[in-house]
Amino acid sequence: MDKPKPRPLKPEPPASKPSTPKTPISKQRTIRRRPSVEIAKSYVELNLKNVIDSEKTAKLSKKQKKQIRTAEKKAERLRHRVRNAFLIAIAVILLAVGSTAIWWQTSIQPVNTDDTSERQFEVAAGASTDQIATGLQKAKFIRNALAFKIYVRLHGTVIQAGSHMLSPSDSLSEVAEKLTQAVTAEIDVQIPPGQTLGQLRDVFKKYGYTDAQIDVALSRPYDNDILNDKPADASLEGYIFPDTYRIYADDKLDVVIEKALNQLSKVAAENDLRAKYAARGFTFYEGLTLASIIEKEVVSDSDRRNVAQVFLNRLAIGMPLGADATFKYAYKRGLCDYDSPSLCASIYNTRIYGGLPPGPISNAVLSALNAVANPEPNDYFFYVSGDDGRTHFSRTEEQHNAAVAEYCTEACR
Repeated sequence: MDKPKPRPLKPEPPASKPSTPKTPISKQRTIRRRPSVEIAKSYVELNLKNVIDSEKTAKLSKKQKKQIRTAEKKAERLRHRVRNAFLIAIAVILLAVGSTAIWWQTSIQPVNTDDTSERQFEVAAGASTDQIATGLQKAKFIRNALAFKIYVRLHGTVIQAGSHMLSPSDSLSEVAEKLTQAVTAEIDVQIPPGQTLGQLRDVFKKYGYTDAQIDVALSRPYDNDILNDKPADASLEGYIFPDTYRIYADDKLDVVIEKALNQLSKVAAENDLRAKYAARGFTFYEGLTLASIIEKEVVSDSDRRNVAQVFLNRLAIGMPLGADATFKYAYKRGLCDYDSPSLCASIYNTRIYGGLPPGPISNAVLSALNAVANPEPNDYFFYVSGDDGRTHFSRTEEQHNAAVAEYCTEACR
C-alpha cells in the first residue's frame, strides 16, 4: 500500500500594513467632464451671438421690429423718469436739510445781543416744557419755542422750578443752562427818580412782576413810620424812594417797596426833614408833595432851592403855584380831558387851583426833598426854563413875560 505523499506547506503571506477600507464605488465622487462638443457649441454661441441675433431680427416682421423699438423707447423713458425722480428727491432732501440747518442756527441765537439787562423769569412747579418754552418766547428770552423744546429733548435738560435771571443777550443754550440752576440769585432793582406809580409799574414788569402782583404790593398796608401822616385814602405815590435795592430773585415786590420805604425814612431822619417841613407849616406828606413838583420842574440843586422859595413865596400870598407838571400829571392819569393848563379841570392843576395839589405827583430824590427843607431865600415869584438850558427867575409878571419871549420858544411856554 502506498504511503500518502505529504502535502507541501503553503508559505505564509507577508505581513502587510492595514489598509484603509475602500469606499464603495456607489459613494465615490464622480467627476463629470463636459463633452468637448458642448464646449465648442457654447463658444460659438457666445462669439456669434450678435450675428445670430441680427439674423433673428432680420427674420422679424416690420410690425414686430416696431413693437421692439417702441418697447425699448418706453424702457428708456422709464429709466429717465426714474433717474429724474431720484435726482429731484435728492435735491428736495438737500434743500430741506439746508433750510433746517439755517432755521436752527437762527433759532439758537440771542434775541438781542445789545440788551444785556437781566430780568426775572419764573418757572412754576410742575410746568411743562411746552409752557416754559412758550413763556420764554413771549418774554423775548428766546427766538423760537420749538427750537427750545428740541434742544431740551436732545440734551436731556432738567429745568428747575423757581426764579431765574435771564437776558435777551443770552443764546438758547445759555438760557437752557441757567434754567437748570436751582440757586436763588440776588438781583438789583433800580427805581428811577421822577417816576409816578404808573411809570413804576412798567419798571416792575421788567423784573418779571405781573400786574396782579404789582396791584397786591401797592395796595397792602405797610408798617412804617414814614407813612404816619399819609391820608388813609392816598396811594403810595411819591413814597417809592429812587435808589437801587438788592433782593433775591424770587422775592415778592413787597420786599422792594419795604426797602424803598425804609430808605425814605432813613433819608428823612438823617436830614431832619420832618422838623424842617414842620417849621414851614408842612406835614411830611405835604413837604413830599411839594418836593415831587420841584423834582419834575427843574434839575439842578441850585435851581431846585430857588424854585422851592418861589413856591413858598406864592403860597404865602395865596397865589397858585402855576407848575405845568401838575396839570400834565392830571391829564396822564385821566383826571381831566384836556392837556391844557386852562382847560384841565382837575384839582391837581396848580395853574387854576391854589395851594398844594392833593398829593405827590412822582417820587423825588434827596436834592428835591432838601430844597423844600432848605430853600434859597429870594423874592422871586416867576421862573421859566429857557432854551439856553438855564432857569430864569423874575419878580414881576412883566419881567417874566419878557424872559419867556427872550429865552423860550413856543415849545416851552
